[in-house]
Amino acid sequence: MATFRTYAEALRPDHPLMKIHKAALTWRPSRYRPAEIERGMRAEPGVVLGDVLQRTGGVYETTTRMTPKFREDIREIAELTSDDRLLRIAELAEVPVSLEHLRQVDPQTRILIGHRLDVTLAESPRLRRRLALPPDPAITLHFDQVPFPDTPGKFWGAMRWDTPGLNASGLSAASA
Repeated sequence: MATFRTYAEALRPDHPLMKIHKAALTWRPSRYRPAEIERGMRAEPGVVLGDVLQRTGGVYETTTRMTPKFREDIREIAELTSDDRLLRIAELAEVPVSLEHLRQVDPQTRILIGHRLDVTLAESPRLRRRLALPPDPAITLHFDQVPFPDTPGKFWGAMRWDTPGLNASGLSAASA
């Protein structure tokens, strides 16, 4: 069953975006990249929790925008599975994100706000074809999007999949 969720989490040094940021600080500027891209590559990821709370008037809830492509993927899966909840979500340009679990966090903490769609390959033939994977209902795809703050149209995206019965090296548990 396909599921959609939003999330907000404190950024830790071991988060992939923090690792990319740290590496980007060591890259030499390139004359082939515009200055705007150079600045963006070195910008610290996430947003400061206190800034979000100031924008929301102290309310521990915000919104995150979804790209049209992400909404299109949700719509396809919702129509295929007759999931009215996903269909309603696909119609939204922005979705609410609770920050309640961050009440005890220092307001100067950088946080990541995003959304995720978890789907099996059987629920999305187009994704299955695009990834050249078998229609195994045990394989679950995870799609994450984290919009860049105050930058419409730019986001960090990731996709990974879980294949039951395989360990991290790709070998089945029986052969390992």
